[in-house]
Amino acid sequence: MAKRPLEFMRFCLVGAVNTGVDLTVFTVLSNLGVLLLVAQCVSYTCGVLNSFLLNRTWTFRGRGQSRGQLIRFLALNLGTLATTYGLLVYFHNHLAWPLLVCKLVATGASLGINYAGSRLWIFTSISESNGIV
Repeated sequence: MAKRPLEFMRFCLVGAVNTGVDLTVFTVLSNLGVLLLVAQCVSYTCGVLNSFLLNRTWTFRGRGQSRGQLIRFLALNLGTLATTYGLLVYFHNHLAWPLLVCKLVATGASLGINYAGSRLWIFTSISESNGIV
């Protein structure tokens, strides 16, 4: 039980790195005039790939075959991408918030969904085998 707070802290640190990757790519692409949807998809994908690698190896201490985990991870993050894009557009178009603020709020909203999905669906066998459950 004591490992869960450490696991969550690691997940949050990985998330901070992923957010940095995502925001950097998003900022560059949007400043170049790339369509909002394309910029969001590309930047989010860069963060997702970084997230899978760091969460598998460091947060949840993955070993062995990762193909099934990667497929579930991509499915979870595709759903999260749709959610964050919807929030981004809503906050920007309907509330007229600055784009970067919208991006930060939408990114923050995805934390609980991603941790729960990662912990309970994607890396569950890794966590159980390490006595983390």
